[in-house]
Amino acid sequence: MPKPYSLQVSEDINAPIDTVFDVLKDLNQLEAWSPFSAMDPSLVSTISTPASGVGSVYSWKGKRIGSGSMTMTVCTKPYKIAFDMDFNGKDKALSEYLITETDGVTTVTWFLGGERGFGGQLMNALFKFDKMMAKNFADGLGSLKKLIEAQGK
Repeated sequence: MPKPYSLQVSEDINAPIDTVFDVLKDLNQLEAWSPFSAMDPSLVSTISTPASGVGSVYSWKGKRIGSGSMTMTVCTKPYKIAFDMDFNGKDKALSEYLITETDGVTTVTWFLGGERGFGGQLMNALFKFDKMMAKNFADGLGSLKKLIEAQGK
C-alpha cells in the first residue's frame, strides 16, 4: 500500500524576493545551482521554450540520477513555484519552492512530496533516501544562495 512522504529544507538569501523568484522560475538557470547537475557528469538535459512559467519543462537523463522531467504547474510571483515531477515514468511527486521575505532577507523552502509504493519504502528504509535528499536540497539551496548573493555584489 502506498504511503505518503514529504520533506522540506529552507535557506535564507540576502536578496530581494523578486530577484530570488526570477532565478527560481527560469529553468535555464537551474543547472547553475542544482545539486543534481553536479552529481552526475553524464547528465544531458533539455529545457522547453519558453523556459519559465506554467507549462515549462526541464527533462534530464544521466547514468547516476536516472531520467525524468519536471513540469511547472504553478508560477505565482513572488511566492510559489510548483512542479509535477516524473521519475523514469514510474514515480511521480510534487516539488515546490515557497518564497517569503522579511526585512530584506528572502527565505526559500524547497518541498518534495508524494507517495511511495513498497519498493520506494524499502529503498528509503535501506538507503535513508529522505535524509540523502534533504542534504541534496540543502546543498542546492546553499548554491542558490551563493549564486544570487554574488550577483548582488
